[in-house]
Amino acid sequence: MEIKAIKRNTVGTGSSNHDRREEKIPAVIYGRGIDSIPVLLDEKEITTILKTQGDSAIFDVAVEGGRTGQVYIKEVQRHSLKNQILHVSMQTLEAGQKLTVNVPVVLENTENIKVGILEQTLYEIAVETVADKVPDEFTVDAGSLEIGDTLTVADLGTLPDVEILEETDTLLATVSAPRVEEEPTEEAAAEPEVIGEADTTQ
Repeated sequence: MEIKAIKRNTVGTGSSNHDRREEKIPAVIYGRGIDSIPVLLDEKEITTILKTQGDSAIFDVAVEGGRTGQVYIKEVQRHSLKNQILHVSMQTLEAGQKLTVNVPVVLENTENIKVGILEQTLYEIAVETVADKVPDEFTVDAGSLEIGDTLTVADLGTLPDVEILEETDTLLATVSAPRVEEEPTEEAAAEPEVIGEADTTQ
């Protein structure tokens, strides 16, 4: 995917707030052998990329009056309350350059688990690879799990030229027994005696 970027002529808090009101997100592009380039991104375009690829997205950026290059997101700053994107930092990629990114972990066929509670403990995993080898996601079949069963990083398998950086025994998901609420006893269910209540029958 390719998005367009406009070079920023002015920087600073006031300028950034104005740009956001115009649905433009302040950003910076940096990399080996180039000066940092402050740019503006279209809010809808970068939001779409973040929703589809996550905060470690890799895509092409065409800088107005400059060159088109592949980048990956190093950092996304968001407003703590509004979840509004405030700033995006992007690093250029060179051919064959390895990078570390987080890849989503998706459990499949979870609807087949009829007994027990499935708890997923790891939703993304760090890998090291070149840009064109980054997987969209790791999928694991959880449909045959029963109470007491677990899934670990080892169950993700391997992909060519992709190194998973987590330990193989790291827990991904487990199925636990349903929690059973104890029935109250007759004594517990009885109406409690009120201590110190005055006797109004006298």
